[in-house]
Amino acid sequence: MIGTWLRDVTPRDEDAVAHSVLPPPRLAEFVTRVGEGPCGWAVELGRAMAARITEEIPELALDGIVQELRRGCEAVAVGLVAALCEERDFTVADVPEVFLGAAEVVSRGVGIEHMLRAINVGHSFAVHEVLDVCERLLSGEERFTVMRRVCELMLSVVDELTADMAREFGRVQQAWLASATAARMEVVQSILHGDTVPLDRAGHVLGYDLTRQHLAVVAWADDPTPAWSGRLEEAAVDLLRTAGCTSTLVVPVGDRRVWAWGSGVRRPPCLGANGTPQSRPGVRVAVGLTGPSLDGFRDSHYQALEAARVGMMSHGSPFGVRWLFDYGELDVVAMLSYRIDLAREFVRRELGGLAGPGESTATVRTTLKCYLDEERSLNSAAERLHVARNTVAYRVQRAEQLRGREIGVRRMQLQAALTLVEELGEAVLLLDPAPS
Repeated sequence: MIGTWLRDVTPRDEDAVAHSVLPPPRLAEFVTRVGEGPCGWAVELGRAMAARITEEIPELALDGIVQELRRGCEAVAVGLVAALCEERDFTVADVPEVFLGAAEVVSRGVGIEHMLRAINVGHSFAVHEVLDVCERLLSGEERFTVMRRVCELMLSVVDELTADMAREFGRVQQAWLASATAARMEVVQSILHGDTVPLDRAGHVLGYDLTRQHLAVVAWADDPTPAWSGRLEEAAVDLLRTAGCTSTLVVPVGDRRVWAWGSGVRRPPCLGANGTPQSRPGVRVAVGLTGPSLDGFRDSHYQALEAARVGMMSHGSPFGVRWLFDYGELDVVAMLSYRIDLAREFVRRELGGLAGPGESTATVRTTLKCYLDEERSLNSAAERLHVARNTVAYRVQRAEQLRGREIGVRRMQLQAALTLVEELGEAVLLLDPAPS
């Protein structure tokens, strides 16, 4: 069978399937059909495709669009591998996730030409990767037969995706242009881009006073299914109200994300000023710092976007699923992780063996971070971790052995690296996944 060869492919990261951005039931279906190895390899291929696309088309490298792009690329890659393994035609109906980001793209003013070019860039990259595997695993006449089938199938993928993407983009764009949200987003984008904006006209369109102190919020849902907008708006407004905001502006950005701002009359908004915001299942929220007038409107928003970027990489909290990401607490992590590849390299360089896998190594890292946070007090660290003083001393000694250096050497860098690991986990510990 032509498709048998692909069932022997394995991912570079053995836990690749666990890091997929597709809905778990969808991924489980593909694992059942083709096996965990090929499915994991496809997940890595999708991630690499998305990285190549954003590298070549920076217009798509926008927060929110990037996440939808990766989801779509992964869906295509997994669907393609399934089609090859099962020796059947690829159909767009198998990968509905590809079109879920259309609303996000349209609302951000990204043109259809960038989306169509993305399909071609992704196709070129995927062809190269799949044919490279063919060449390594097959020989003789079988190799040429399989390569011909691969090329035929992937050309049909491009044809289908291009036609369907154009139709979906047109449908979403028509609905968007007819909405009141489009006019508000146009003004918001002008402010964020630093254009000269008459405050009275902008305030009239937005129904929001731009001369006050502003606090920005970004709320999003990881669930790829639609119909989240109402719950996201509620979460954003609730947080702003608890910060003391008496006026709010909420702008939906696609189906699974909203941007929001709030301002107060008597005093600048402050997170938690009027109580504690309530979490909502499936909703995550990022918040910036308070700032005045248009500069504050702009700066707080970009800070919230940075906090959201960290939130989407964050591996959660030891006490449960984390839902609130405050830039005031995450500013250092945001700055250090702006280039995640450099952050990953920094962590490995500073931690050495402490960046290794395994629960025991993670425990040593956590203990060392606590020990440094407590100004190198064994007693304070032991009390905070609920362990014996001697246990902390042993783990600190073990940390030095794993690192290969004493903890006093480049202590600031050491603590920064441990902070990155505590917040981002595997995002800065794992090798950068790539197809193999």
